[in-house]
Amino acid sequence: MKKTLIALATLAATASFAQSTVTLSGNVKAGVAQTKYSGSTTATNNGSASGLADGSSRFILSGSEDLGGGLKANFQVDTRYRMDDNGAAPTSSPLAGGNTFVGVSGGFGNVQMGKLDTHYCMGSDSHGVRATALQASSCGILGFVNGSGGGQAIANASRSTNVVRYTAPTMSGLTLQGTYSFAQSGSEGVVGTTSGGNASHIQAVYVNGPLTLGASTWQAKGEDQTATAARTGQRASTFMANYNLGVATVGLTYDQSELRAAAAGVSAFTGTKRNVTSIPVTVPMGSGTILFTYTKADDVKVAGVTTANSGATLVSVGYDYAFSKRTSLGVSYAKLDNKAAAAYALYTQTALNGTPANAAGTDAGQFYLGLRHAF
Repeated sequence: MKKTLIALATLAATASFAQSTVTLSGNVKAGVAQTKYSGSTTATNNGSASGLADGSSRFILSGSEDLGGGLKANFQVDTRYRMDDNGAAPTSSPLAGGNTFVGVSGGFGNVQMGKLDTHYCMGSDSHGVRATALQASSCGILGFVNGSGGGQAIANASRSTNVVRYTAPTMSGLTLQGTYSFAQSGSEGVVGTTSGGNASHIQAVYVNGPLTLGASTWQAKGEDQTATAARTGQRASTFMANYNLGVATVGLTYDQSELRAAAAGVSAFTGTKRNVTSIPVTVPMGSGTILFTYTKADDVKVAGVTTANSGATLVSVGYDYAFSKRTSLGVSYAKLDNKAAAAYALYTQTALNGTPANAAGTDAGQFYLGLRHAF
């Protein structure tokens, strides 16, 4: 009798989970980094540091359930953590701090609600998904306007919160996507504001054989839209193209981003705008891949007036060697040159590399050797 009951219970459990799946995935990525600051006329802004750098390690719980009629329910819980010291968790490495959503998909497309990467770093190089340093990525310039702080980040240089996203079915290689955020950073607006903050994003990607084309636009305004508080906003557009030549894939990205601000009681915004051009190249070589990226930020313009010597360039090279489908070794070197009034930093320099942000006019270079394991 007991065996019969156990068999019936097992059959019932199997039936209840037959149409749903849950998957654990993610990656662990870290390496030894040597970072050097140079070029500043202030001696205390120069120096060097050695240590472990995390490469945005994470674990992801995801799943879907077949609801019938071609309809599926989907979810993902993405948790980022620093594997070297866990970044003062749980404050700096919170549960579900990465792309986290619930949604439904079917013949109509895909609808998601949650916290998602939006706009930033479209068309950037592939250092983020390889064993080379994340600090070598062109995102350090593409995702910011003359600096590396939160106030200079476009689209948070990361995920936007309170998001609803619709992705249309791919038709003839073209995929369209629209995203709306009720509060592009932090929680929704407080009671009493005249107009709560929000953000919107439209993206199009076209793939035809070796050719990939993409375009993305972003607009945002802060939660501080009141008569007595300063107002903030952002506008950005990115255009990218990649072409696989067989022996190499060559890309071109052009980005124009603008920070907007108005003092309390002032209706007109003042814009701080900069343009960036980036050329990423990847060359497959057997089990390895060579990566090269050149990225240049033009001088910033404030209210249409150029700020002299506020541009920067980033050159990075790397080699990613795959021991297997899951484990790879990476080595990279990145060199960021800031002009006298520019204060860009290597991507995730403070958050994951553990080194300070650059002072204006200070250059940064990093040599990195690391491992990445995906599971």
